[in-house]
Amino acid sequence: MKSVEVSSFVLFLFLFWNAANVNPYVRIHANQFYCCFNSSDMSSTGLNKVDYENESKTLDKQQIEEEEKEVMLKSDDVAEAVSELKNEAEGPVKSALAGDVTEQGREVKPKYIPIGAIKMPGFFTKNSEKVKSKDEEVIEKESEIQKLEESTKPKTHRLQFLHSCPLTKFLHHPQHENEDAKAERKGLFVLKYPKLFQKRSDSAAEAALASMETLDEKLDPANDGMENVKLEPMETEEGKVATKLPLKERIRQKKFIIDDIVVCIVALLVLLVTIVGIVIGAYAGPPLERPLRLGRYITASTSCGPVEGILDEGVYKFYGVPYAVPPIGERRFTYAQPLNNISLCWNGTLKTHEPGPLCLQFLENGTITGEEDCLTLDIVTPHVRYDSPLPVVVLIGANTFAGGISPAQPSALYARTKEVIFVRPNFRLGPFGFLALDIISNSKYPPTSGNYALSDLLVSLQWISLNIDNFGGDPKSVTLLGHRAGATLTAALTTSNQAQKLYSRIWLSSPSVIFPGDPLDQSQKDNEQFKHLSKCKDAECLRRVSTTELLSYTPDTWLGDNSGTMPVSDETQRSWLVLDGDLLRLHAYESWDLQKEAKKSGKEKVFKPMVFGTTQHSSHSDLLKMKHLNWTSEMVEKIVNESIIGEKNITASVFSHFNKTYEGLVELISAIRTLCPLVSLARLRLSVPMYVVLGSGAGGGAGGSGLADVNSDVEAILGTFESEMPEQRRFMAAMQQLFYYYIWNGVLPGPETGLIAVGQDLLPLHGLPVCDLLIREDIVPRYAHVD
Repeated sequence: MKSVEVSSFVLFLFLFWNAANVNPYVRIHANQFYCCFNSSDMSSTGLNKVDYENESKTLDKQQIEEEEKEVMLKSDDVAEAVSELKNEAEGPVKSALAGDVTEQGREVKPKYIPIGAIKMPGFFTKNSEKVKSKDEEVIEKESEIQKLEESTKPKTHRLQFLHSCPLTKFLHHPQHENEDAKAERKGLFVLKYPKLFQKRSDSAAEAALASMETLDEKLDPANDGMENVKLEPMETEEGKVATKLPLKERIRQKKFIIDDIVVCIVALLVLLVTIVGIVIGAYAGPPLERPLRLGRYITASTSCGPVEGILDEGVYKFYGVPYAVPPIGERRFTYAQPLNNISLCWNGTLKTHEPGPLCLQFLENGTITGEEDCLTLDIVTPHVRYDSPLPVVVLIGANTFAGGISPAQPSALYARTKEVIFVRPNFRLGPFGFLALDIISNSKYPPTSGNYALSDLLVSLQWISLNIDNFGGDPKSVTLLGHRAGATLTAALTTSNQAQKLYSRIWLSSPSVIFPGDPLDQSQKDNEQFKHLSKCKDAECLRRVSTTELLSYTPDTWLGDNSGTMPVSDETQRSWLVLDGDLLRLHAYESWDLQKEAKKSGKEKVFKPMVFGTTQHSSHSDLLKMKHLNWTSEMVEKIVNESIIGEKNITASVFSHFNKTYEGLVELISAIRTLCPLVSLARLRLSVPMYVVLGSGAGGGAGGSGLADVNSDVEAILGTFESEMPEQRRFMAAMQQLFYYYIWNGVLPGPETGLIAVGQDLLPLHGLPVCDLLIREDIVPRYAHVD
């Protein structure tokens, strides 16, 4: 009995020491055992209770408990096992010892099932649904405590190869490092990862598992009658072993882990993104093509605000874009003013979807159309972008200075297929564009008047030079295509120093070669009739007159057109253009001569490339042809004899070059009024190339009219020419080849000659004998048509 009490007392001391130093969980059970030990005093009540419980137990249970009692008597072995478990594991070992008091008064400790092996009697394996024993409850509590402690341990990072980095070693300072290592890093700032970024480590769990197995081997007797079922240890994956190796060692052994592959892929992606970014940055700029609104509307920028155009026929169209201040009210009869003030601009985005009004003008049938507020332009472009700017063609067309709608209109088809941008500016016509009077000149300083249309064109070219790149155009490649009266204005514009840098080349179709030669004072006296009809004494009076009344004051003689009639000696010629002393200071011939001399001397290169052209039957019109139903040779000869040709007695010589038909008559009139004057100007004076459209091509030969009228060349260039016959289609192709090659290259295709015949092909025209005759007789260019 005493031996039992001594053993119990020794066990109590061991439990008390363990509770105080090892584990709070064990300390709790030790306190319970102590209370039970002191309070019971081996009372009869407690013994009776134990005896009752023992009697209720089965024979197998009693046998197991007896065997456990014998094991627990070896307290020295238990203390030694617990000591080893404490030394080997990094944390405290949770061995919750709980037991019952036997009838001898000693503690009976339950049998623990160590991790890594399962001990069970054979008959216990057949029933898995029994209630958990106290041993199992203790083991579950131990596992929970162990998980709590492991959660507080530093986590192992997935990128294990980074642990070999010196910086990583510096950041990770294990708590168990020796004092020498601490002394070496004394004074350094130690960084620790927060628990949020830590990962559980499996090293402590492995150490605890080994300690528990060691304890189990010491606690188990050699033959305890229990069946040992060993769990096979899980094989260590090769990747885990490779993770513990330094990076250099893994490279040497060619043992890579998934983290190495991921890092390599990420590095390659970063390198690829960097290269792509460098390439994109090298070509960074505005977008190639601006986005569309609702799949149809596109916005472009101007110096006065954004404008919105419309996608139509595969091109972008901008109608009625303002380029100058409206010439109304106080600005009537003044030079055009650019939109250089923000107060003159618009708010928001200006819608330019529909064509705007034309400028006020007289049509050929005597009617009036248009509005006074008309200084706008139309733009047709295949692209709205900044890369690869396209050549710009400025269409300047008018049948006469008084008005008349020209066929020089933008072409959507050829803007798209020929890759050019068409711009058509509106400009003032009639008295609103050219009226020169002393009462107007005296209203401003320096005194001047007239040529308002010329100022409109000048300001429109300034706008194009400033804004056309926003529409995909090249401001350094601007070609002025003038037709009829528009060509005459364009030719006059080339003499202005202000316009020299605003265009690249000139193409003039059927212009007049009669330019203003009278000074401003003389022109003002010639226009006194208009002042008398208006009964105005000053410019303010003229600016208050309505547009309809102002047009009614225009004399009928100002509206005449002599391009379709045979000249007579006493005919009157009137030019709308004047030498105003500002825009036009020199006669056009004098200005061109100075430019030629400057070009030859190399001092200045202001003489831009220029091409003249006309048609073989430019004087043909339906009005002229309808004068007689049947044109006979007698009628043709009579008309010629009544003209300047008959007065000079050269009728026979002339008819040696022309037949006595309507076609021959029209060809003679065209030679006197347009063709031969242009030949004298282009070939003899300016030494620039010139083309002549032949009726055999434009007229279509058999089945066609056989006539090449004044609009044939421009219609062929812009694609509005009626080409039903194969000859007509070949003519169109030849004319377009000539023009668009010049637009892109600044020279005509093939070997340049002084004169080019455009029929079904491009052929050199070596001479025009009839022009030589008319020039010798002083008929050309004296009787050239005046717009």
